[in-house]
Amino acid sequence: MMLHLAADPEALLQQWHRVLAVDGFLMFSTLGPGSLHGLRQAYARLGWPAPHAPFVDMHDLGDMLVRAGFADPVMDQETLTLTWPDADALLGELRGLGGNADPWRSQGLRTPRWRGRLHTELQQLQGPDGRLRLDFELVYGHAFRAAPKPRVAAQTTVALEDLRAMARSPRRPSGAGDGLR
Repeated sequence: MMLHLAADPEALLQQWHRVLAVDGFLMFSTLGPGSLHGLRQAYARLGWPAPHAPFVDMHDLGDMLVRAGFADPVMDQETLTLTWPDADALLGELRGLGGNADPWRSQGLRTPRWRGRLHTELQQLQGPDGRLRLDFELVYGHAFRAAPKPRVAAQTTVALEDLRAMARSPRRPSGAGDGLR
């Protein structure tokens, strides 16, 4: 649950691919673009830039996995709604969730007047029960690190150890599996 904090998620996926053993299994979760929509709307109404870096869509994450060299990626998502009794509790929890990877975020300190404006605007997030509500889109993904495929050319050299690894790797017929592709 840290991919959304990476300034370059594709580079991080490539790094994970490099360190994962062949036939290793990658599982991750991250925040998706449906997260914190109400907070972004509050900032927009105040004329402020977005409060966080953009979150990557799960379909784009699947494409990134393939480009990084992973095989058989499966992606899913769900949306959770969290509630807080007041703006201080909401902002305290968001602060505890981690940093802001947005390179364009404000570099200065916020004033009490700024915080007061934000508190007032956050009241728009109140549900029927009086609690402030925010949605979080949780994206889940998993994929395998496939054995490297030898390049095909007029003459191809494959190391004996790579041939052994390919021979040991279970091969599934095309179209076989669990239907999750």
